[in-house]
Amino acid sequence: MRPDEEDGTTKSPGSRWTRIWAIIALILLILFLLVLGAAIYFYINYKDSSDVCLSPGCIKTASVILSSMNSSVDPCDDFYEFACGQWIKGHPIPDDAPSVSNFENLGQDLEFALKELLDENDEPYDYETSAVGKAKYFYNLCLNESEILDNWRTTFDEVVKSFGGWPSLGHQMKPDASIEMLYADMVAKFKADSLFKATVQPDDKNSQRHVLLIDQPQLNLFARDFYVAAENEERMAYLQLIRDVLILLDADRTRATLDAKEIIDFETALANITMADEHRHDIAELYTKITLGEMRRSLPHFNWPLFFNRMFKDLHEKNGKRITFDDNTEVVVYGYEFLRRLDVLIPQYDNRLIVNYLEWCWFFKTMLRDLPDPFALTIFKFYKTLNIMNVQKVRWHGCVTRINSLMPMATSAIYVKNHFDHEAKQQVEEMISLIMESFVDLLLSEDWLTKETKQTAKQKVNEMKRKIGYPDYLNDPAAVNNEYKTFKVYPGHYYQTKFSFYEQYQRDVLERITEAVDRERWVAGAALVNAFYSPNTNEIIFPAGILQPVFYSKDFPSSMNFGGIGVVIGHEITHGFDDRGRLYDNLGNIRQWWDNATISKFEHKAQCIEKQYSSYVLDQINMQINGKSTKGENIADNGGLKQAYRAYKKYEKRHSRPPRLPGVNLTHDQLFFLNYAQIWCGTMNDKEAIRKLRTSEHSPGPIRVKGPLSNSYDFAKAYNCEPGSQMNPREKCRVW
Repeated sequence: MRPDEEDGTTKSPGSRWTRIWAIIALILLILFLLVLGAAIYFYINYKDSSDVCLSPGCIKTASVILSSMNSSVDPCDDFYEFACGQWIKGHPIPDDAPSVSNFENLGQDLEFALKELLDENDEPYDYETSAVGKAKYFYNLCLNESEILDNWRTTFDEVVKSFGGWPSLGHQMKPDASIEMLYADMVAKFKADSLFKATVQPDDKNSQRHVLLIDQPQLNLFARDFYVAAENEERMAYLQLIRDVLILLDADRTRATLDAKEIIDFETALANITMADEHRHDIAELYTKITLGEMRRSLPHFNWPLFFNRMFKDLHEKNGKRITFDDNTEVVVYGYEFLRRLDVLIPQYDNRLIVNYLEWCWFFKTMLRDLPDPFALTIFKFYKTLNIMNVQKVRWHGCVTRINSLMPMATSAIYVKNHFDHEAKQQVEEMISLIMESFVDLLLSEDWLTKETKQTAKQKVNEMKRKIGYPDYLNDPAAVNNEYKTFKVYPGHYYQTKFSFYEQYQRDVLERITEAVDRERWVAGAALVNAFYSPNTNEIIFPAGILQPVFYSKDFPSSMNFGGIGVVIGHEITHGFDDRGRLYDNLGNIRQWWDNATISKFEHKAQCIEKQYSSYVLDQINMQINGKSTKGENIADNGGLKQAYRAYKKYEKRHSRPPRLPGVNLTHDQLFFLNYAQIWCGTMNDKEAIRKLRTSEHSPGPIRVKGPLSNSYDFAKAYNCEPGSQMNPREKCRVW
């Protein structure tokens, strides 16, 4: 027997090959597992790399987002700081302004764009027939300080002479001087609104026709509070300004001191009889229609027929007949109680004082802010005392503002030609349709609205007119020229030109009294960073100027556009159903189209919003928000956010998902809310914060973020905020 046979374990050639194949199989398995692991790792970490947008626009958008955020802050604790913390650190308040914000920066960008366009002088200005030529010529007249210094006094003296003199400057008043005739001339030629507002606009109870309108005045200080509160810095600075300006106009110093005090005392008395804005939300309650005959009898200390006939003395109907008024002429008064108090106030002051007040207001609003030194230095001292600015603004800013307000369609024509993205109009149209659709869905789902109210509300939304970008006729230079054909330029004379523009602008407004309301007319120009809801025409307006980042960009993913301009669209739609807009029907007429039970439920919900916002404190100055005066805007912010988000989710289902932004580790739902918040990134000095809280109908930026987002279940879900956290309180308020 062979040695290898003794233990019975003889090995055949086949078993060796079995071992080899087993080793090969093991190696292959290991390689397979390595490849599979690598594939899984690649899938997990790089599966979406093709879904990242790396275009220059996306990279820039991502950079702006990331450089604004403070990602060290918990978004469920303080979303405003999360969204805007780094932006605030990187944007100190400029020396020539009291505040800085994304919103204000957009306005600055638009001003720069207009400046460049108005500076262009490739060809001689045609200021005879061309509207743009007139605008450019006016702008350059405004810049020419030396020319203004040479001739402003001549224009000033001519106007004051036409007023019958200015007593503060030593001019003798005529014994038969008429306050009614003087103020009528000021309204007709200079848009005066210092004694009361008098104008022509659509009748809120018959929106197809125009009507004479009277309202309380626009005060020179920022709000009624700055007059009626105890002695304050604003009032003292204003008193000093009046005195200093009167002296610069060659008034006797002693007389200037006495007259300045009398002027501000009268203005304070006027402020005392006005109604605070927070009490003026119920337009239906304020609305009073009265005939001139009734005004003459019930308000005997002001000659209303004389005032209106003097105001229209140079105006004619299309058939050439002079426009006149009699005792049967109807006037709409907003706040009849103010007029009743004014009728009591006027006899308490002599005509000399009232004339001084009116002429001071005329000079303050039409001349002072455009005059070079020493007047410019004097008003700068006033602004500096109020902490509005620490250095004077460069002159061109004011010149751009003046011409953009006097000839808005001329400046808009050159702006949209050079800066408007026409694709934006189509995209915003689609967004509006989706947001309106979402709002109708909300309306129909509300259990506090009756069936009849829901149907009428749906009709109002569906009939809401949309105006986006600019009116089409701006593409036709001849049409724009025709609009301003009566605007006359006086070469070398800024104020003469400005005053002729004022008069023609006001003439165009007043002549509408004989015309039906033109619902195609735009109430504002296109070169404007703002948006509007017009209740008496039931229309929403989005000028070209607002269709830019941070509100809208073709480089933004859809989530950001819906969180930006989408929320603005929803905000304006909601204004049609806030505490003021709900009073108007689908045709723009004040009418009670809600039943009493529905009104009661609405007011209960609106009261929740008012109470919630009144509990908020602006930490910077430890001052509470006025939830009553800001209620309408807060309702619109909350409703707009909700509608826009729902519309975005509809859009998302109908379109392919947008690519991700590079380096931004946020979902598109999160980006929606982030862009909404970053619209309101900003900061202001303490005095400006106090002024805003006392005068603005909008809540300050941090509250416009905190309020709507803390009421939003969609936001809480997107950022996984625990119930009871700062940004997801258990108690929420909503109207829509």
